[in-house]
Amino acid sequence: LRCKEEEIKDIKPIKMGMTNTSFKFSCKEKSYVYRHPGPGTELIINRKSEFDSMKIAKELSLDDTYIYMDKDIGWKISKYIENVKILNPFDKKNVKRAISMLKKLHTSGRKTNFKFNIFDEIENFKIKIRNSHRDNFDDMSLMNDKIYKLKTFLDKDDTNECICHCDSYDPNFLIDKENKMYLIDWEYSGMTHPAVDLGTFIACSDYKVEEAVEVIKEYLEEDYTPNKLKTYLGYTAIISFYWFLWALHQDSLGKNVGKYLYIWYKYTKIYAKEALE
Repeated sequence: LRCKEEEIKDIKPIKMGMTNTSFKFSCKEKSYVYRHPGPGTELIINRKSEFDSMKIAKELSLDDTYIYMDKDIGWKISKYIENVKILNPFDKKNVKRAISMLKKLHTSGRKTNFKFNIFDEIENFKIKIRNSHRDNFDDMSLMNDKIYKLKTFLDKDDTNECICHCDSYDPNFLIDKENKMYLIDWEYSGMTHPAVDLGTFIACSDYKVEEAVEVIKEYLEEDYTPNKLKTYLGYTAIISFYWFLWALHQDSLGKNVGKYLYIWYKYTKIYAKEALE
């Protein structure tokens, strides 16, 4: 920020997010956010991938809050958005805008050297929760079997990899007082199937299946086919399972994820059943 230490003022904690510590501060009459990586995040987050994706997001005008990030340690400075609103997943007009932002990212042709392999990530979290004895309940093997049965079908699809946000749930879509929308927090981003982003959006919004189908149709537009619907429903189940395992891991670290733990548990079963049928 090209400032002196004494020009950093009004430091206040921001109580959002479960993986990092963030502070609001002012400098030269402007407000900023400092993000400090939380303990253990280096084991589940690739900061170099986040760094590359954030540069692309800024160039595509998806997130111009980004100012600076240390790609090795992970601390970051961003602009602070005053009077911000979080996307309401039942506000159809703004959901349409959010979906178009994801599509802009996916169709940009931009690439990074980092992949988000959903099944590798699932296996990594299974090891973590096994080590913390959080995997010992009856449904775990049943859920796992359904997810890997889906994998046998999805492996036959085109890979269709593109750059994805991979954490595209409503609190990461911010709307400022001038109605501009931002897609923030690129920690989990990487090259993967675009259905990972749609699945995350659905899995975190507590939609009914019919509402989820409408969101998928909104995204696919003229490319919609029943076969593609099956693919996107399948990925919704798989990403729900991934986030369920993530939540169990967070819970083992003493971090309360609230209602999402049950939502992701429920959606793993619902969307796996829907896609397999």
